[in-house]
Amino acid sequence: MAKPVITRVSGVKQHEWNSDTRGHVRWWELIGGDTMPTSELVAGIAEVPAGVARPTRGHTHEPAEMYHILAGEGEVVVDGESYRVQAGDAVWIPPNAEHVAYNVGTETLRLLYVFAKDKFSEITYCFPSEANG
Repeated sequence: MAKPVITRVSGVKQHEWNSDTRGHVRWWELIGGDTMPTSELVAGIAEVPAGVARPTRGHTHEPAEMYHILAGEGEVVVDGESYRVQAGDAVWIPPNAEHVAYNVGTETLRLLYVFAKDKFSEITYCFPSEANG
């Protein structure tokens, strides 16, 4: 029987994108098969700072994703439809939907993200704004 594993944001590697096409976001993978004995869940925390430019397009990936907004105010755009979000809201993003979350408030937009997948490393992100011709 597997034992529970406790992780903390302060104890895991920070990842980050800072670009006009991918946006400005940092994230910490807390749960996933890349770092622990799980094969059914990937979860972590992501932050979008206040005052950064909105990316021109979003990204896609095969698995559905869920966001739970922990702090701040933002907009989540899914397949061209924009939704205002704030702390306490949850968003389900369908498989292969183009989406992006960006900050519209004055404090950091912080969210929990969840995939029903084995490993974060197996999720392929596609950025339409970076596609060649």
